[in-house]
Amino acid sequence: MKTYGICPASCGEFVQGILGDEEYLCSYAVNMYSTASIEERLNDINIGPYKSRKAIEKVFKKFDLPIKDSKNLSLNIYSEIPTGKGMASSTADIGATIKATLSMIGKNMSSQEISSLAAQIEPTDSIYIEESSIFNPLDGEIIKKLGRIKGGRVIILEPHNRLSTTKIRNKANYKQIKNQNKEIIKESFYLLEEGIRKNDWSLVGKACTLSSLANENIVKKPGLSKIIEIAQNYGAYGVNVAHSGTVVGILIDQFMNDINLIEMLTQANINSVYNKIYTSDIIDGGIREELQWNTSKIL
Repeated sequence: MKTYGICPASCGEFVQGILGDEEYLCSYAVNMYSTASIEERLNDINIGPYKSRKAIEKVFKKFDLPIKDSKNLSLNIYSEIPTGKGMASSTADIGATIKATLSMIGKNMSSQEISSLAAQIEPTDSIYIEESSIFNPLDGEIIKKLGRIKGGRVIILEPHNRLSTTKIRNKANYKQIKNQNKEIIKESFYLLEEGIRKNDWSLVGKACTLSSLANENIVKKPGLSKIIEIAQNYGAYGVNVAHSGTVVGILIDQFMNDINLIEMLTQANINSVYNKIYTSDIIDGGIREELQWNTSKIL
């Protein structure tokens, strides 16, 4: 028997920063996926990525199953998600693996439980949650569900360079610098909540742009001010970033001409840094058990 788990990517976060004494984020999912397949074998085991193998063991431990039995599971992962860019590649691998493991052993976990389990392996994103949520990346706790927002797309600006989330978080003054942005982040989360409640992309975009600019003192994005200027002149809703990654997103709706906007970015030489510029749909989060066209690509 072969079981599957499919988890979407993110394009960074709508908003991320300090509320009160803790750091929270609200990431969003796009239609790019990591797919994990698990199959029981007696030999010739495919070890798979370390973090995903760790996820299998944690699922077994949660349900009091012998960890040694997990060694007989072959794991394959096919992913469309760029690594080291802030698009939740390892988060998606872990989530997909957890889902495939649960299907293999005939167990279920809620999105909240999966988030908490994944956070034991590394800081995680809110993409496991179906609704947009204010979320603690360190323990996977959902502080508040904001709801679903429809009709959005994102132009993703993906650069050559990569960045380690762990390296950013381990900076000695990371929390201190984040605290400097508290008032802006508080306003950003307020605008985000209102925007999602009203399905108003202009409010969401404003929240994202504020959070993006505030994050410049943590991870500076090359050409961000110019990107925001081009986006605003075109009529896009706003610009978001991967706060501990390298990608930038321009929020548009399903009616805006993304090709024209990409051409404007190219004319401004933005593609000299962001060598890949493409459009994805913004979708609901949540881990899937089946996505037929994707599972056919698994070896």
